[in-house]
Amino acid sequence: MIYASAPTRIDFAGGTLDIPPLYLFVSPCYTINLAIDLKAKVTLKRRRNQKIHWVSRDQRVKASWASSRSVTWRGAPFQELMGRLIRSFDPLPGCEMVTDCAAPAGAGTGGSSALTIAATAALTTLKGERFSSRGALIEYAKGIETQAIHVPTGYQDYIAAVYGGASLIEFSVEGVKRRPLASRSFLKELEKHLLLVYMGKPRFSGANNWELFRRYFDRDRKVNRFFHDLRDNAIVMKEAFEQEDIPAVARGLDRDWKTRKRMLPAMTTPAIERWIQEARRQGAMGARVCGAGGGGCLAMIIDPDQRAQLHALAESHGVRVLPVKIVHHGLRVKRME
Repeated sequence: MIYASAPTRIDFAGGTLDIPPLYLFVSPCYTINLAIDLKAKVTLKRRRNQKIHWVSRDQRVKASWASSRSVTWRGAPFQELMGRLIRSFDPLPGCEMVTDCAAPAGAGTGGSSALTIAATAALTTLKGERFSSRGALIEYAKGIETQAIHVPTGYQDYIAAVYGGASLIEFSVEGVKRRPLASRSFLKELEKHLLLVYMGKPRFSGANNWELFRRYFDRDRKVNRFFHDLRDNAIVMKEAFEQEDIPAVARGLDRDWKTRKRMLPAMTTPAIERWIQEARRQGAMGARVCGAGGGGCLAMIIDPDQRAQLHALAESHGVRVLPVKIVHHGLRVKRME
């Protein structure tokens, strides 16, 4: 049996800019994120025959195929993602694959990408193979997911899943470079100030990022300014982490959220705005919706002494508080005989 797990992430700044080749036009360009323990998990068991059986516990879907060569898909992009991934490893021994992700559907925390990383690593191990580098694994998983969702994908989700910890991802003509950001002691303190709430499944599709992407190359001046503002926001957030300044991190979250809302009003909802406003009265210092917005997860920097009050406020609003711990390791794969 093979077990693989990979963390999801909270993006603090620089999201969207991690989509190639956009970052080449707004250099210097950074993305900052933090790996969290809402993990994606994959378990693989060999079968005596060639049949492939896949079960998704969190999505409550399943599929079976006579062999890896006969894998087909239809319906939701998630099913296409798993189907494409399995077929890409043909010929594959018969197996049962069980997938699960602790991050809710549409949370905006990179759950599908973390799952793709974990599943890719597990299937590689099943075949007795390995990637030449972590970068090669990232490119493979990213390529499969791009095929499945039919729009360009960025790097940050895969990097958080593979490396863990706090990541400063730098993009330039030399490629993509990742380095750890901030000290363990600062991240431990930051964790005390983090609150992650799930506002419900989003109604705003990440495909809107593709629309912005297209408009940029059509020389839309407003979109051009927006991407440069995102670049500037990421530089501010980078400095806040490097200076290990939690209030500055909170201000950076607010700054990036305002930039994105101004360009994409559909990223927010009246419910999100009411929640943020009331949370500020209870000691919230900064807030930003994760991922594409319109629902999903909201990351907040709070006063730790007000955590209990914010939990009570969330309960009164029907908002789900998700447990958050920063994880300093990334992908893990174990073979258990």
